[in-house]
Amino acid sequence: MRKLVWSGVLLCGLLAGCASRQETGTASVEPPPAEAEASAGVATPAPEDTPATETPPAEDGEAKAAVQPLVVKPKPEPKDLINIRSAQVDGGILSLAVMHGGGCAEHTYTLAWDGTLQPGADGTPVANLVLVHDGNNDVCKALLRATPRFDVSSISQRFGAQFGKTSGTVNLVLPGQAPLRYDF
Repeated sequence: MRKLVWSGVLLCGLLAGCASRQETGTASVEPPPAEAEASAGVATPAPEDTPATETPPAEDGEAKAAVQPLVVKPKPEPKDLINIRSAQVDGGILSLAVMHGGGCAEHTYTLAWDGTLQPGADGTPVANLVLVHDGNNDVCKALLRATPRFDVSSISQRFGAQFGKTSGTVNLVLPGQAPLRYDF
């Protein structure tokens, strides 16, 4: 019986230590879901292979993530589990609201694309994107939320080179998400 009590105390202490650890460069730990929607804390991703850092609050009071470049590489593959809650494109900036487990290590986010535009079913070109989440072997179970932002203007440049036009529409597709219309 003592062993079970001791293990429970030790486990609670370890979990509390993991969930409460906050350092610059780690994704922020959010409160329970009811409070999380009202809170404005977000982690800010940085360019590929660099830790996330926090940015000053934007005009609306919510911190805005630094805009990262779109990485072009052949056959991009996802890495660690991540849930994309929503996506929106404004101008050439794609913002993703994401959620994943963690709390004890730095997390980075990279948006990758193979550089090709595929023909869509309706004739609109499609850019297949992959969000690469690196949790750096974080085994903690806190629910983390972040809003990484990516510059997708290189897709419009590829569109121009391929179709000879300076304006148009491309559907951005992330695995498990509905296509997102990108007009430029």
